[in-house]
Amino acid sequence: MPRTTDGKMSLYAALGVLLSSYAIYVEHKMAHKPPEEEFSALCDIEALGASCSSVFQLPEGRMLSYFGLVPDGSMLDVPNAALGLVYYSIWLTVMSSLPKALRLLIASLAMASSIFLAIQLLILSELCILCWSTHVINARLWWDAYISSGSSGKGTSSSDSAGDSRGKAKIKRV
Repeated sequence: MPRTTDGKMSLYAALGVLLSSYAIYVEHKMAHKPPEEEFSALCDIEALGASCSSVFQLPEGRMLSYFGLVPDGSMLDVPNAALGLVYYSIWLTVMSSLPKALRLLIASLAMASSIFLAIQLLILSELCILCWSTHVINARLWWDAYISSGSSGKGTSSSDSAGDSRGKAKIKRV
């Protein structure tokens, strides 16, 4: 059955690339700006109490070191936005050529990260519009990977397969 959502999923992934790239820019700018320099990210909206730049500075903003998978400050201690950039780039370039189970695994890892980070945002009472946007994108990409993997049962009819086995049983009895 041909997939009709590839174009739409590519749009989601491209938006993910843009948001992740901007998040990397904001994080880099915040980390390397002189103290006297004023910088306000587009996602810092004071009227809403939203501040992505402050959220990016939290320990959870570098999940690989937060969970002890890499040492703090190592070359692999990258911001979550860099991991997102890699994920969305994979989705845009090679995801459709990967086996369905691997696509689902990759999308599930991204979704699990989003769930963890969303819970952290709620616990800390932080509003990060850019973060929530990427969580929504990850949820949509995960859903596509789930549906296309056949895990949902769509595309196969259980009554058809039951009918087939009953039909075979009847043939054997005759």
